[in-house]
Amino acid sequence: MGIHEYLFITFFWGLPGIAGAWMAKGREKNPLVWGLFSALFPFVLLVLWFQKPDHEVPGYFHKCQFCGATYPWKRSTCKYCGSAHHAPESTLP
Repeated sequence: MGIHEYLFITFFWGLPGIAGAWMAKGREKNPLVWGLFSALFPFVLLVLWFQKPDHEVPGYFHKCQFCGATYPWKRSTCKYCGSAHHAPESTLP
């Protein structure tokens, strides 16, 4: 096999597999299984992209205390009801 075949294999199956594993990790799903599914069937990436977790994932998703929706960790307010997320304050001695 030449270099062109290896590049094709890498871009067609490798990149979707890596992207699927990375997105699955952020949604608390099994990265190995979702990475393999994404490598074999790249359209599975769309399923992972639109599927949000149903609970809070620290570092990735908040769960709104008022309406129960999940939204990205970077946002400080819920996009559905507009309530602000208050992080628990640390207790320092």
